[in-house]
Amino acid sequence: MIQRTTGRRGLTRRQLIGAAGLTVASVGAAVACDEPGGPPAPAPSGGPPLTTVFGAPGSLDGLKGYPSTTLVEVPELRFGAGQAAFMSTVAGDGSVFVGTTPFSDDQARPTSNDMEIGVFTPSARQFTRMVIPTTTGQTTTASTDRNFRGIGGADVSDVLVVSDPGGTPRVLFVSALPFHGWDTRTSGQYPSVGQLVLGTEGWRYERTLSWTADELAGRAEPWTATQAYPQVSPAPRTPRGPVSLARLPRSGHVVVAQYFGDPRGGTDSGALAVLDLDGRLKAWWQYPPTQPLGVPVVVNPREVAADPTSELDDERFVLISDCRDGDHKTQPFPIQEFSYSASAGQIVPRSGAVRAVQDGSRMETACFDDAGNLYVARTKADGLSAATMAVYPKLGSERGLVRRAPAVGDWTQTFGVECAPDYLVSGTDRGGLVRSLTIDPATGVVLAVAVGGLLQAVRPAGSGDQMTFTIAASVDLGLAKLRESSKWYVGVRRGAVDADRRILWLPVNQLVLDGLKWPYKPFRLDQWLARVDLRVLLAS
Repeated sequence: MIQRTTGRRGLTRRQLIGAAGLTVASVGAAVACDEPGGPPAPAPSGGPPLTTVFGAPGSLDGLKGYPSTTLVEVPELRFGAGQAAFMSTVAGDGSVFVGTTPFSDDQARPTSNDMEIGVFTPSARQFTRMVIPTTTGQTTTASTDRNFRGIGGADVSDVLVVSDPGGTPRVLFVSALPFHGWDTRTSGQYPSVGQLVLGTEGWRYERTLSWTADELAGRAEPWTATQAYPQVSPAPRTPRGPVSLARLPRSGHVVVAQYFGDPRGGTDSGALAVLDLDGRLKAWWQYPPTQPLGVPVVVNPREVAADPTSELDDERFVLISDCRDGDHKTQPFPIQEFSYSASAGQIVPRSGAVRAVQDGSRMETACFDDAGNLYVARTKADGLSAATMAVYPKLGSERGLVRRAPAVGDWTQTFGVECAPDYLVSGTDRGGLVRSLTIDPATGVVLAVAVGGLLQAVRPAGSGDQMTFTIAASVDLGLAKLRESSKWYVGVRRGAVDADRRILWLPVNQLVLDGLKWPYKPFRLDQWLARVDLRVLLAS
C-alpha cells in the first residue's frame, strides 16, 4: 500500500512485530479460551494438512518440518522483477488471482518495468504471470524521469471476482498509479481499471473491457470527468489512485476508493466512485474539507467493504481512510458508512467518520457477514500491533455507526468522534496488525490474519445485542521461517476464501526494507501462496 509512516523515526509499517497467543471476550462478559498461539497442532493421521505453502523451488527450505504444513514447489511461481504479491481474490473455478505492488510497498515508488497479475490454478498446481500490455501493446515501460533511473511499470492494487449480467465470471482490477512518466505516444498507457475473462484456453486480459483514465473520462459526463479523472498536463489524466474495490449486491455496480486528491483542484483528500462493468461512472463523491476543532485533516480513502444485506437504492458500504494533519503527522484512521442509490446516481454518507475508542488506535480493515454484522480489525496507536476487534452488529435496519453517529448537519466538524462498538473481542489484540479479514460462509467464522502470520478464527454466536464470541482456532503459520535475510521483509496480504472448497488462500509477499535506497534496478524476490484448509482448522 502507499507508504504510511508510524510516527517513529525511520520506522515504516513494513517493519512489523510477530505474534503470540490470545483469548477472547465480548464487551461485558468475558469468555475464557484455552487456544494458545504458536505452531499448529498436527492434523489427524492420514487427513489433509492444515496448511500448504506453495513457492518456487528452493524458497521453502525454512519451513521444512514445520508441523501440519505441506510444502509444494511450483517452478513457475515467480513474479516479474520488482513485483511483490499483494491483494487476492478467488474465482468459482478455484483459480486464485494475486495483484502486485512494488518492493517499496509504495505505489509511488515503482520497482519494476511491467504490470502483472499472478494466476494460480490449484488443480494443476500451475502459476501464470499474466503480463498486462499497454494501449500500444508494450509489455515493459520505463520512466524518462531521471529520478526513477529507468524504472516504470504499474501496480495492481486490488482484484475482485465479479459476474457479468449473464452470470459469466470476470476479474476486475485497478491500478493506483498506472503512469510514471514515459512517452505515451510510443509506450502507451496501462489500464486504470481492467478486466480478465475466462475463455476456452483459460483466463486472459480483455482490452475491450479495460480502460485508461482518459478512456474512463470519455465515458463520464464532462463535468464529473474533470473531477474524477482530472487532466494534469502534459501527462495523461490521473485516475486519482484507485486502491480498493467492493461489489454492491443489488445493482451489481462497484465502489472504488480513490486514494489521491486533485492537485489541479487544490484538494489533497481523495474520493469515492461507483462504476458499472462497462466502465461508466454511475456516481462520484469528493471527500469534503475536514477541519475538526479547526485542525485540517487530509482523508485518503483506502478500503471499501459492501454490506450484502443492502436494499436496492440504499446499498450500504463502509470506508476506512488513511488520515494525516497539515504537518503530515498520521492521525487515527476512522471508519464511515455510506449509502449508494443507483436510480439517483448518488453516494450519501450515513454516518460520520468515527473511531472505536479515543486511544489513538486505528481502524485497519473490515468485512461484513451475511447478516450485515460489521467486523473491524483495529491497530494500536503504534501502527504496528493489533488492537481488539470491533463489532457493529446490524440491529433491525441499521448498525451503531448510523444510530449513534449519524451524518447530520456539518458532520465533518465531528470527524473522528468516538462511536463505541457494541462488542470489543478481547484477546484479538495479540500480534501484528491484521492485514487479512475474511468470513468463512459455511460457519460464519471470522478469519483474521496478522501481517506476521498469526491466524485467529473468531466464531460468533447469537445476533444483534445478544452476540458472544469464542476462538475456534489460533495458529501461527510460521512465515518468519521464510525470511532468509535481514534485508527483506516477509508478510501476509489480504486473503480470499474459496467457499465451495472451504479454503483460505493467503498471499505471502517479500519486500525490501528501507536499508536499500530507492530507486534500484529491478530484481526478483520469492513470493508465496499459503493454503489453509478450513475444514481442518475449524474441525468442520
